[in-house]
Amino acid sequence: MKIGISTACFYPRPLEDSFARIAALGLDTIEIFFNTDSEFLPPFSNLIQSLLKENQLDLVSVHPYTSIMEGILLFSEYARRTEDGFGQYQRYFATARKLGARYLTLHGERQMPGVQDSPAAVERKLERYHRLCQLATQEGMIVAQENVAWCKSQNPLYLKLLYDNIPELRYTLDIKQAHRAGHHWREYFDIVAPRLVNVHINDFDETHSCLLPGEGTLDYHNLFSTLRASGYDNQVLIEVYAADFTDDQQVINAAAFLRHAAQQAGYSID
Repeated sequence: MKIGISTACFYPRPLEDSFARIAALGLDTIEIFFNTDSEFLPPFSNLIQSLLKENQLDLVSVHPYTSIMEGILLFSEYARRTEDGFGQYQRYFATARKLGARYLTLHGERQMPGVQDSPAAVERKLERYHRLCQLATQEGMIVAQENVAWCKSQNPLYLKLLYDNIPELRYTLDIKQAHRAGHHWREYFDIVAPRLVNVHINDFDETHSCLLPGEGTLDYHNLFSTLRASGYDNQVLIEVYAADFTDDQQVINAAAFLRHAAQQAGYSID
C-alpha cells in the first residue's frame, strides 16, 4: 500500500507550489485537484509534468474543478451542453494520462431534494456513464465515482444502481464525505469494494467533520483491516482542507500514523 496526499489540502495556494511541498513531507503518491481550466492546458500542464518529475512524484488520480457542475455538464437533457461537456472531459483525460495519472475522480450529479428521475431519465444518465467510461478508456484513463455528501452518490442505493449497471465504472471511497452524509463508510464500501481503486482518508470527531488522520475518533485498525481483507492494495490519499492544520509537521505526523496503522493491519508500505 502507498500513503499519499491530494493537492486539495493546500488550496487556495497556487497548484504549482504543492509539488515541492509534498516531496518535503516525505510523500510521493498524489492526486491533483485542478482548480481551473488553464491548468489542464499547455504551457501550464507542461510545467506540472516537469514538477512531477523533478520532485519524483507519482500522480495516480486527478480531480477536476468542474466536479461541482458535472450534473449539468454531462447528464442533463440539453444536448449541445452535453457534447461540450464530453469534449471538455476528453481533454481532461488526455492531459491526465500525459501526466501519468490512471484515474479521474467523478462527483456526478448534485442531489436535488424532492426531484426523482423518470425511468427514461435514469436510462439516459446510465448511457452517459457508459459513454464517459468509454471515452476515458480511449484516452488510457479510468473513471472513479466518489461518494459525495451533496451529490446523488451520497446514497448507497444510488451507488448500487451504478455498480449493477456500469461494470466498467470504478470507485473512490471518501471517508469524510461518508461521515458528512450521515453514513458509515462501510455502507459504501460493502457495495463497491470489488471495484474500489482509490481512498480519500481523513479523521473526524463529534465536533469536527474533517481532521488529519490520527487527530479524531475514526477506527483505523478496522478501516485498514477491512481494506486488506478485501484485497485492496492501492493508495490511500490524505484529503483535508488547509484550515484543518496549522503547520506541515501535522501532515508528516498524519502520514506516519497512517503507515503504522496500515502495517498493524498487515500491509507492507511502498
